[in-house]
Amino acid sequence: MTDGPFRNSKLSGRWKRYGRDLVSDATSQNERTAQACHSMLGDVDLAGISELLKGLKELTLEAQMDLDPVSLAESIFDNHIKAPLVDILQKHLLANLRDQMNSAVALDEAIKSAANAWIGETKNRIDEECIRARDIGDMTKEEYAMSISRNNETFSLIDPNALGNALYTGLKNTFRNANHNREGLDEGPDD
Repeated sequence: MTDGPFRNSKLSGRWKRYGRDLVSDATSQNERTAQACHSMLGDVDLAGISELLKGLKELTLEAQMDLDPVSLAESIFDNHIKAPLVDILQKHLLANLRDQMNSAVALDEAIKSAANAWIGETKNRIDEECIRARDIGDMTKEEYAMSISRNNETFSLIDPNALGNALYTGLKNTFRNANHNREGLDEGPDD
């Protein structure tokens, strides 16, 4: 990867492509949003999180008969992957269960809250990469202003429910396919 504003970054190739998309007028907002989601999914152990979420979903079916769903949830987290996103999910789920929320609703709300937190953290990380790219000269001031604006717009359009569903299903290419739907060479951005 030799071009784009993130060329000197330690980001993955997916995020470097997203950086190129931020400064490209040929990329639509929908394509940028799909690329951001695809890149986010590439940053996590999707299979491990999917397995964890399926175990938690089974818990919601059994928890109606159990007096202590918090302990059951903690034991499921103890037996699955450890990752920052999982920590966020665990914090939200256990708080919801301690508030006596129905276990199915508690899980759905925890997934949505974790997705929202993940979206916010990732947006901030990309903002920081834009600042760094501007500071080292990989991005002009004009490209920087455009990138920050487009990054804010992109992350505001990410649907936390769709992201949570992708985590649950474990389908890594859920959002990638949106970038491959264009057929005509003369098509421009949707903006």
